[in-house]
Parts: sequence; C-alpha cells; structure tokens
Amino acid sequence: MAWQKKPKNRTLRLQQRVVRSMAVLEAAEEVSLLSRAGGDQSLLVAMPSEANDNFTTTLGNVSKIVKQSFIALFICAVTDLSAGFFMAHWSEFLVTFPGLIILIPGIIDMRGNIFGSFGARLGTGFHTGEISPTLRESPTLRQQVAGVAVQVLVLSLILSLVVRGYGLATGLETLDIYDLILISIFSGLISGGILLTFTLLLIVLSFKNGWDPDNISTPLITAAGDLITVPILFFSAILVTNLGGMITKTATHLIIMFTVAATVWSLGGEQMIMRKIVLQSLPVLVICGLLSTMAGVFMGENVGFLIAFPALLLLIPAFNCEGGNLGGILSSQITSAHHLGLIHVGWRPDPSIWPNFGSTFLLSVVIFPTLGILTCILSSASGMTSMGFGQIIFISLASGLFVSPLDVLVTYYLTHFFVKIGVDPDNVTIPVITSVMDVLGTASLIMVTMAVVSA
Repeated sequence: MAWQKKPKNRTLRLQQRVVRSMAVLEAAEEVSLLSRAGGDQSLLVAMPSEANDNFTTTLGNVSKIVKQSFIALFICAVTDLSAGFFMAHWSEFLVTFPGLIILIPGIIDMRGNIFGSFGARLGTGFHTGEISPTLRESPTLRQQVAGVAVQVLVLSLILSLVVRGYGLATGLETLDIYDLILISIFSGLISGGILLTFTLLLIVLSFKNGWDPDNISTPLITAAGDLITVPILFFSAILVTNLGGMITKTATHLIIMFTVAATVWSLGGEQMIMRKIVLQSLPVLVICGLLSTMAGVFMGENVGFLIAFPALLLLIPAFNCEGGNLGGILSSQITSAHHLGLIHVGWRPDPSIWPNFGSTFLLSVVIFPTLGILTCILSSASGMTSMGFGQIIFISLASGLFVSPLDVLVTYYLTHFFVKIGVDPDNVTIPVITSVMDVLGTASLIMVTMAVVSA
C-alpha cells in the first residue's frame, strides 16, 4: 500500500543523507589534517552541495553511462587510428632512431596512465567537494599537479633506461643512453604540459555541462595522449640527435639530478597529498611500464604475421586503448561511488554496481564492431592489404567479447584490493588496467586473427 511504502522511502533518503554527511566529515577531517601539517590555511573548496547540484555520479544509470561514454570512446577510436597513421607515415624514423619502437608503447601508456589517474582524482575531488569546480586556488590542486610533474620525470627516465637495458641484453641496436634519456624526458615534459592543460579544461567543461567526468575523462585524456605522443617523440628525437655530444651529456646529467631532487622533495616534504600520490603510484607505474614493453616485445615476435595483415596493425592500438578505457571508466565510477559512501567495495560486488558492469558489456558490444568498421574504411582508403570486411568486424567483436569479462573482473578486484590495503584506487588502478589490457588485447587479437585466417 502507498502509506506503507512512504516511510520506507523516507528512511532510505535519510540513510543516504547520513552516508553522504559522513563522507563530507571524513573529507573535512583530511583537510584539517593537511592544515595542521603546514598546509595553506586559505584552502578554498566547494561544498559538496554546490558540486553535487551539477556534478552527480552516474552510479546505476545505464542509459547515461552508455550515452556519455560512447561519445568519448568513439573520439578515442578515431584519434588512436590517426595516431597509427602518424607512425606509419613516419616509419623511416623508426630505422633512423633505433630503439624508439621499444620506447613508444611504454611512453604512450605512461601519458594515459599518469593523466588518466589525474583526471580520475580531479573527478573524485569535485564529487566530494574537495576541489572547487572553478579550479580556484587550492593546495590540493597544487599538490596534485606537482605530483604529476614528478611522475612524468621519473617514468620518462626509467623507461629510457629499460629500453637501453633491453637493447644491451638482446643485442638490439638502440640510441646512445644520453640520447634516449633526453628524448624521453624532453618529449614527456612537452606532452605533459599539453595534457595537463587539456585535463583541467576537460574536467571544468564536464562540470559546466552537467556531465559525469568518470564517464569521459579517461578515454578522452588517453586519446589526446595517443594523438600527440608519437609526433612529439619524433620531434624530440630529431632535436636531441642534432645537439652536440657535450650539450647532450651536460643536459642529461642536469635533468637526472633535477629528477632525483624532485623525487626526494616530493617524498620527504610535508605536502601529504603529493607524497601520497608519488609514493602509491610510482611503483605501480614502473610495473606498468614494464608490462607495456612486454606488449611491444610480443608484437615484435609476431611481426611477420602482422606485416602480412597491416589492417591488424592499424587495429591493435585502438583496440588496446578501448579495452583500457572501458576498465578506466568502470574504475572511476566505482571509486567515486566508494568515496561518496554510496557503495561498499567488498569481495562480493555491491548490487548497486551491477548496472555499471552491464554498461561495460553493452559498450563493448557497440564499440568493438565500430572499431572494425573504422579499420576497414581507413585500410581501404589508404590502399592497405586487408582481410574481408566481415572478417575484420568479427575479429574485433570476438576479441572484444573475450576481453570484456576479464576487463570487468580485473577492474573491480584491483579496486577492491587497493581499497582493502588503504591505497587510493584513483592513483593506481587505471595505470594497471591500461597496461594489463595492452597485453591481453594484443594477444587476443593475434590469436583470434590466426584462428580466422586458418579456418
């Protein structure tokens, strides 16, 4: 009866208000701790009521998730295919600058991992009211930006060392270590500055238009990173290799010293938010860089097969990107809902999150065939040797349906694991998912294509 349902609805609304109030008090306590540790007393944040008026989570809203996310995923697909054409057009640089082919997968993932997590943290900060939607002066925002800068410097340095080490271990020719370090860090700083500006603008525009950034930030940031990374990397390689040997060595030594000093400062200072970001994310980002390099090695082992089917080479980067983006979107949704106190991230998923799992599968059924169609169009327009139209679409869809359940499982239980050990999932989950999907996506596409071709 109606009079019996009404008290239940009132009780439910009261419970939700209590949960949200507890989340607000917890955020306020963190801000208070920051102030007592020497933070800026003029911290300006938006009240949660202000943020939540226009900046609401889409937990359980399948229609809104699919509508907002598909647009972002489609844009990502187009830009990733464009990035593939950049690499194909400038393929001679891969011969001129040996070792770049090993560096490219890791450095592309690094951009998406660092700034995808940065976007997720900003989205969570806006949802909880910790950061002002107008990006007013805030120690929280300053520390997040500083943490991102340290991440870019350290990861660029480590990836260049990994590439050189792999070359020495296998006998593969690479650029000189000084050139590799300077190219990696220089390209990282340029693209990092562009992506930092893009991420901040994206989050502000999301708020102004009433969009949930959890649905769009990861794919769009990843797409922007994929689009600019290869051209900037080649530009950096041309610039660095034309410097004199003494200038290159001097600049490399100075950059290494600055990177070490910045890392020590970030870990040893009183800036708690920056220290937490760097301390929690750097080990994970290093592991992700190694995983991305493994994906590149796996492609290299099947290079003959890939060359025989260039349309597959065109599809792999976009496919891996979309797999990582689907996991990143789901991770952002779960983390925001967790921080708002709307769900409990336990061993058994909260019933409230099941519609978000369903949205991920629905998006997979739509986006992966779309990738196949775009690949067919672009490969035909560019005169590439290609498989049949139906074969490419089937390969993309079948591989996507194979990867999607793994994507959901890995995303949820990674988030659960990091919540359980007290690590903020926004700092670490997206990088791990992106790198894992690089390996799974590449392997699944190659295996499905081999099965289709041999059938």
